[in-house]
This record gives sequence, structure tokens and C-alpha cells, in this order.
Amino acid sequence: GQRRGLHIGRPAADGRPRYVLSISPVTATVTVGPAALLDVDEVRTGPPVWTGAAPSLPFRGIAQLRAHGAVSPARADATGTGLVVVLDEPQRGVAAGQALVLYDDDRVVGSATVESARLTSGVPTAASGAGR
Repeated sequence: GQRRGLHIGRPAADGRPRYVLSISPVTATVTVGPAALLDVDEVRTGPPVWTGAAPSLPFRGIAQLRAHGAVSPARADATGTGLVVVLDEPQRGVAAGQALVLYDDDRVVGSATVESARLTSGVPTAASGAGR
């Protein structure tokens, strides 16, 4: 991909490609790292939209990110006006603005818009908002 202005060589010291992990426009910082750091295991969302009565929280079910993304068993709980969803299986490529859909078996229970995601390493992604 493009590396202009990042001052990193090709290949990296370990010979593996690097990926953008986060972007902070406020500090003009771009954080890059190995592909493994793209994985997330926790997603925070805005207010959920339930298809019926809101389930009892915490809710144990299946979470899907992206329209045709993989599914993962997950636990959803309330946090402020949104949800915090902990994925049993880390997912890659989660970004702010994407939809997260919760299922009870094959029935849609609700959805919410991703506001931030946490990498399994604990490094916040570009989707992270202030105060998270």
C-alpha cells in the first residue's frame, strides 16, 4: 500500500507488511503495525435498535460485523446509551460506522452502529472515540 510520508521502509525489519492500525487527525499520528494487531475482540456501539422488546442484558448470542462478515459468539451489555460487545472470536477490519447485528440463533435481535473497537493487544483502532 501507500507509505508516502510515513518514513517506514519496505520491508519492515521483520520482513512482514505493515497496516494502518489507527489515525489521529488531532495529533496527526498514524499508527502502523503487523496484521495480527488488526484483530478486535471488543466493540462499542451507539444506541441499539431492537427488533422487538429489548433482551435482558447482558445478552449472549451471535454478533455479525459488516454485511457479509463472519459471525462470532458474543456477549453484549449496556454501556451508557450504547452497547459493549465482547466477541469470543476476534474479527478483523472493524471500523467506526459499520453495523453490528446481534442474533439469537438465526433470529435478528437488534443492531447498532460501531463507534469504536479494541484490538486484542489493547491498542485502540482508528475507530476509537475520545474517552474510550
